[in-house]
Parts: sequence; structure tokens; C-alpha cells
Amino acid sequence: MNSSVAIVGAGVIGTVTAIELDRLGYDVTLIDRDEPGSSGAASSGNGGWLCPASIIPVSVPSLLWRLPSFLFGRSAPLSGNLGFAIRNARHFARFVTSGLTLERVRHKAGALSTLLSDTVARHQALAKEAGLQHLIRSEGLLYTYGSEQAFRRDLRWWTLRRELGVNWTFLDGRALRAEEPGIERDCFGAVLVTDGGHCIDPAGYVRGLADHARRRGVHVIKADVTRLIHAGHRLAGLETSQGMLAFDAVVICGGAHSRALARQIGDDPPLLSERGYHVTLPPGERLRRPVMFDDALMVATPMIDGIRLAGQVEIAGPDSPPDWSRAQALLDLARRYFGALPGDIRQPGVSIWMGRRPAIADELPVIGRATNMENVHFAFGHGFTGLGAAPATAALAARSLQSVCAASPQASPFSPQRFPVRTSSPP
Repeated sequence: MNSSVAIVGAGVIGTVTAIELDRLGYDVTLIDRDEPGSSGAASSGNGGWLCPASIIPVSVPSLLWRLPSFLFGRSAPLSGNLGFAIRNARHFARFVTSGLTLERVRHKAGALSTLLSDTVARHQALAKEAGLQHLIRSEGLLYTYGSEQAFRRDLRWWTLRRELGVNWTFLDGRALRAEEPGIERDCFGAVLVTDGGHCIDPAGYVRGLADHARRRGVHVIKADVTRLIHAGHRLAGLETSQGMLAFDAVVICGGAHSRALARQIGDDPPLLSERGYHVTLPPGERLRRPVMFDDALMVATPMIDGIRLAGQVEIAGPDSPPDWSRAQALLDLARRYFGALPGDIRQPGVSIWMGRRPAIADELPVIGRATNMENVHFAFGHGFTGLGAAPATAALAARSLQSVCAASPQASPFSPQRFPVRTSSPP
């Protein structure tokens, strides 16, 4: 098999997909405007979690009554531009209704579990193959709860996780303090996800995987893909900043940038760019393992260069300037749990980041063949789970290339065909 395949997007999804397709014998070219692992990419700025428990969607039946606590207050985890939200009201309505019933939540959780159930094992194998095993840790993950009421509120979701194969155990406050003495705030307890893990350097991991792909024979081109050139129902090539390039097939893994390309060929997935922030503290503030603080909806992950704080979500236009008060809010929240920390994100040794996550309205990624093109495939829209879901997504993308027809929404919860196509014909 020597069919040529272009992967558009060199984040973790695209890079792992390139390795998978090269392993199957395809002639693979990885194309991105930036180098793999670049500082602005969502793949390098994420919280590093490899979590089989990250299957419960944000949109659940209780979302509406919890929304005020998410929105209001200086440290609230969700912020946004009202005008942008109004212009995209249909997207947010679809998001809310996708989790209005327990049945819908179960459907989404079951789908996501197929991508995340064995994420640590898959990444350990991939990292070993690439000589990057030192970047993957498997000490588990903690979800802390400040009160018994908060834990009982989420118990139904932990029960669902267990039904779907997630292994976890409850630690009371005393056991939590023994496990993580660096957490100074008293907590009711925590859930320990025993088969979870994390990556201690997401940017370095993606760069290392790209180097491994190059050694395997994958071509890496730094270029901006501007147009999909097609004839009838087949793609003929890509128009790029480096000229026109021809391939037998294309997989679009462009994250938050994918929708513009999909719309060129008639698909219109409901994808918006969510802006996320992180703060990395100076080395010395240690945790044994990553922690999510429930009442703050913030994660703290031990990384190679310090503790990374993440969790803010901003709904705003892609060209809006960063609102660094969201990063400051993370630092302010962290002081509640870790005590003495720098007071300002501008202090020496503190680093900050803002990036764009690809958010699909129903919280499930888009993986599979395009509606109108026989040789175009999609793998994007993973939101918070891109790193963890990358190996399983790559396997599904490979299966899509090898299939004789597109998977229906009934056969695959990630099918692009679950969304209406554009009413106008592809250009």
C-alpha cells in the first residue's frame, strides 16, 4: 500500500495519526503552518491529563442551575463576550440540549469511553516506541471535593464511570492529606482514578512524536492550507502557501481551524473555538499526581517545569486579545489550596499561556469520512480530551481510510454525517 495521504494539522491528533498511517504503509505527509509542539497550539498548552474518567460531558441535566456559579465572580471558570455568545446562540442551545437527559449523557459518556478507556496504556506503548517513555506517568489522578454534598452531587456520574469500566476509589480527608501533603486546604475527600496518568511535557511529547514520525519516513511540511481543490466527489489536491500539492487522500486534523476547510466541501460541523488559559508555577510546588479541585473546576498538574494550573474557559472571538485576568484567576484559586504562592502572574518564574480548543456543540469529536468527498476524512473537535484520545482517534481515522463507505451516525457516534450538510453545493 503506497497511497499518499496528507494530514492537515500537526497537533497531537495529527501527529499520532501520521504515525499510525505510516505504520499501515501509507505515504504520509504532515502539514501545518507551525512546527509540531509549537507554543501556541492547544496540544502543547493542555493540562497533560490521560484520564479514562474524562467521559462525563459538561452538558448534563444540572448544567442550567449550576451555570450562574460558573459565570459570575472574579474566579468563575467560565467567561465570555456576550455579543459573541448571542451571535452563536444556536451553537450553545445545541450544546445545552445535548445533555438535557440522562440517556443523552450516557450516550456521550459511552462514546467517549471508547476513546479514553485505555489511554495510558496506548500512550505508554507509543512513547516507548518513540523513546519518550520518560514523559508519561501513571500514578493516577485525583478529583478533590470540598464537602460531602459536592461529592454526593457527582456520585451518579462516578457510578456511571464505574459501569463503563473506570477504576476508582474514594479517599477520605485524612487519606488525601497523606497522599498529597502539599494541599493545605481541608477537603472532605477525593476520588483517586487509579488507572489514570499524565504527560509531564505535552509540547515536548508532540515534538518528540513528530521527530519519531520523521525517522519513520513521514514528510513534514510547514505550510498554511488555504483551499481544498476537488473535482466532483474526489479531492484533487491542496492549495497551500507552498503551492498546490496533490494527494490520494486527506485527513483534516486542524483542531479549532478545521471548520473553515470542512465548509469548503459542504460539511458544516458546529465547531467553535474555546479559549483556555494556563499558569505554570516555578519549580518547587510539588504534587505527586495531577489534581482537579471540584469547587474551582481547576486542574493542577506536575510538569517538567513546575505545576501547571489550567481550567478557565473563555467564549470569545478568535481574534480577540487575551484576557489575562483569567490566568490571574487561576493563580488566585491555587493560593486557596497551596498556601504561599506568587501573588501575580507577572512575577519572575511564572509563565502564562492562552490557546484555542476545538469545541463541538454535542461534545463529541468528528471522526470519519466527509459527506461529499470520497477521499477526505476528519479527526478534530476533541475539546479537553485531545491528548488522551489521540491514539484511539488515529486508529479510527485509519479505519475510515480503509473503509469502502462512510460510517453512519447509527454505526459511529463520531460520524460527520450526524450534522446537516450545508444547503449550498461545495465551491
